[in-house]
Amino acid sequence: MKLDFTIILGFALCVSISHADTLSYLRFEEGSGYGALDETGLMNGEVLNFTSVDPGGGDSGGSGWSVSTPSATVPQTGAANTGSLHFGPGMVDLSNPNALDLGLEFTIEMFFRPDQPIITSSMFGLSPFSSLYWALSETDGNLFFAGWFQDELVNDSASMVTIDEWQHFALVVESTDYSIYIDGQVQDAATIPAGGEGPYYFPGDWEGGRSVGDGFSGWIDEFRISDEALSPSQFLNASIPEPATLGLLALGGLVVWFRRKNSAP
Repeated sequence: MKLDFTIILGFALCVSISHADTLSYLRFEEGSGYGALDETGLMNGEVLNFTSVDPGGGDSGGSGWSVSTPSATVPQTGAANTGSLHFGPGMVDLSNPNALDLGLEFTIEMFFRPDQPIITSSMFGLSPFSSLYWALSETDGNLFFAGWFQDELVNDSASMVTIDEWQHFALVVESTDYSIYIDGQVQDAATIPAGGEGPYYFPGDWEGGRSVGDGFSGWIDEFRISDEALSPSQFLNASIPEPATLGLLALGGLVVWFRRKNSAP
């Protein structure tokens, strides 16, 4: 019986710290120049059309590399966070020979700090063959998200977004449903329109087919795509519990299970 308990405890601890695979992760830590590196190597990008690509070029009224960040470290990973990109004008062109296959379930997330949203201020865009775009827009003083799934348009509230403030955004797609999260809280959830369902597949070698920030006005940082529908506790803005806390949580749950098992007739 002791052996069974030890095995189950070890399994629970492994499950508690497991995570989805990262397909693409652009951290924007370069600070200068034209390269925006993807930590996975899948979508290494090129910084285009910014007013400056010098250090701090996005901190002096123009667009480019910035030292503004949502926090000194990334809560989920603990990695130091020293820079971002300020868009308006400018974009990160992610076109390269590598194909991107999102399938039917995925999560796209980033930190963003909008300053002057207009119609179709694109946060990211993925094409061709499939298409997936997301934009922050404003009409009559009201913010909303405009998204495209395979060219099927959806409009969702962005009432939780605050202008000129760093926040975390996540789009979670799970088969035929999608959810939008702001700072780990659900902003909206709905069913993907008929004809807009996946799978979402984007071949390589299409110039301008994949981008971040094309038409966006404001800052974007830590752009990550994961191959699963993540829960808020797995988002980049979510702090990871200390190892001791994970162990105690798992142990507590197992003790309850163990007692119930032994007390069963």
